[in-house]
Amino acid sequence: MGFLTDPNNYDACLSISALVLMAVIIIIYSSEEFSYGKQSRIFGGLIIVGTILNVMGLIHILWVNNRWMKDCLTYEMNCFVVMVEKVMSYLVAFFSILYLMAIFGMQLNKLWKKLVIILPTVFTILILLLGFFTDFFYYFDHNGEIIYFFPNEILVSIGIFLYLVFASYLMLKYGRVLASEKTMAIYTYYILMLLGVPMRIIFRTGTVFEFSVAISLLLCVFTFQNPSEFVDRMSGVGTKNALNFAVYTKLLQKKTFTLMEIRVDKLPITIGSESVEAASDLLRQMTEFLKKSCSGAEVFFPRDGFFALLIPDVKSSSEDIDKLSDAIKARFKEPFKLRDLEVGFDVSTSAIGFPDDVKTIERFDEISNMMYKALSRDSKYVLRVSDLNLKHIEYDKKIGNLVRHALDNGLLEVYYQPIYSPVTGKFSSCEALIRLKDPRAGYISPAVFMPIAEKNGTVLGIDRFVLSSVCEMLATTKAVSYGLEYVEVNLSVVDCIQTNLAESILKILKEHNIGPSRINLEITETWDKDVTSVIDQNISKLMSSGITFSMDDFGTGYSNFSRLADMPVKIFKLDKSTVQAAFESENSYMIMYNMIKIIKSLGKEIVAEGVETGEQAKQIIRLGCDHIQGFFYARPMPKDQFLEFLQNNN
Repeated sequence: MGFLTDPNNYDACLSISALVLMAVIIIIYSSEEFSYGKQSRIFGGLIIVGTILNVMGLIHILWVNNRWMKDCLTYEMNCFVVMVEKVMSYLVAFFSILYLMAIFGMQLNKLWKKLVIILPTVFTILILLLGFFTDFFYYFDHNGEIIYFFPNEILVSIGIFLYLVFASYLMLKYGRVLASEKTMAIYTYYILMLLGVPMRIIFRTGTVFEFSVAISLLLCVFTFQNPSEFVDRMSGVGTKNALNFAVYTKLLQKKTFTLMEIRVDKLPITIGSESVEAASDLLRQMTEFLKKSCSGAEVFFPRDGFFALLIPDVKSSSEDIDKLSDAIKARFKEPFKLRDLEVGFDVSTSAIGFPDDVKTIERFDEISNMMYKALSRDSKYVLRVSDLNLKHIEYDKKIGNLVRHALDNGLLEVYYQPIYSPVTGKFSSCEALIRLKDPRAGYISPAVFMPIAEKNGTVLGIDRFVLSSVCEMLATTKAVSYGLEYVEVNLSVVDCIQTNLAESILKILKEHNIGPSRINLEITETWDKDVTSVIDQNISKLMSSGITFSMDDFGTGYSNFSRLADMPVKIFKLDKSTVQAAFESENSYMIMYNMIKIIKSLGKEIVAEGVETGEQAKQIIRLGCDHIQGFFYARPMPKDQFLEFLQNNN
């Protein structure tokens, strides 16, 4: 203890502190489950070199200041330790430039590039090794410190100077792709390294430099080696940040490559109801296939339901892209293991070529967003930039802006479509339908703006507006006295995965003093097989409060008649396409007939949508449908007109 507290031995204390930091770095690095490719491997090399550097430095300091250490190590052995310490200090510079190149995704794929990077270090190490055996370049003083013959110290430092110049060039050229904190981290890293060099010369000791190395590596651990930012823990592949960084650096390096995005239909809903372990296992099965599907490609999981392949040296127009897309689609249709189940998925793909389609970072951001919006519309072929309908995209942008400000600007209005009940001969219910009015273009169909609202998140506010408007209409008008029993209100999938859905709906009903039996909530058939635990809990809470449910668009999804009895709904709504098809072919008519027969046998009610003629209405009534909705009886109409309609027809 006295040795450590002696002011003359502060070098030893600093060296021990540096080793403690290196031990912390090793623990953090080795405990991480994920490594991010070449960058992580080079950082591992930096850790090894930095650790040897600090160990050799501590041994030398102890030899100089401690008689016991001199008894253990000969003078020649101490000189060897000093020489190894010097070699490691130059290897730190070498690995540092390799690490910076790996961060920017630069490859040493040509011999001349490898020679330019390696030769300065090789030259320096040769001088150190030859000097140790020949005394030609330097000699050791009585403490084993290296004393260079002029100008050899300058010669061995040329490599470090060249590396610093090259590092400055890389930061000036590619530094803008980094986040500000990472840019600051790199500058701090090299400043610490630089400060250690003059300190070493002034005080004739390497402890300050070695401590600087330890601090610098610790800084990297918490910035560039942070796996949560670059590696998705569920799938084990790169995140959106990693993808953006890879694209940006390759763009700046003017490389040719293709970005293939893969949209996996229903994947977010499927894994949303599973445990972390089961979801992770499914995602890793997919990523393992994608890694093997294209040699040399990088795999990313940038957003829920989307994978991405970054394919080097391939143009987006290449037939190889089409073949790869077909192979991916074929594999994803085959079953993946999900616990004890087997599940397959539909896939759609897109391809963006660099630099043919995209030449700048700004253009990439724009095209990427366009592709994301358009990808769900095309699942048969690979969607390419040339396939984008730019006018349609611009129209989507315009609608998106309208939707974002619709509530604040009073652009939304609720329409009501009466539903006829053949048993009573009255219009005892209706469906609430939202309308968006463009001040210039007039009313816009929900089929146009609702998908956009679901993507930009405004659908939650829109659906609350509809429900509030319905409750206000029921509370402030004579609709009930005119014979209206309940109103059907649509729920989007975004609504149904909100944990507070039930509480929110019941709160709105309570505010307007509306009984739960006056509201019937519509969900779509395609959700049934993908119901998550959150949706299930919401439906259970709302049903227990007295609210009923309808299955909307029945017949358009994955109909499973064996599960009809278990569906938590009171009413099945036959989709317009099913009804219209029934009057166009005998086979379609028999399908609808059997659907109605099965549903009725389970004690459920049926609404036939899209009835447009008197003949269709007669046939539907004859088949036993409980309710009929369609233009034959009434079109959707604003509130005042709807109330007048009820008064006149009920």
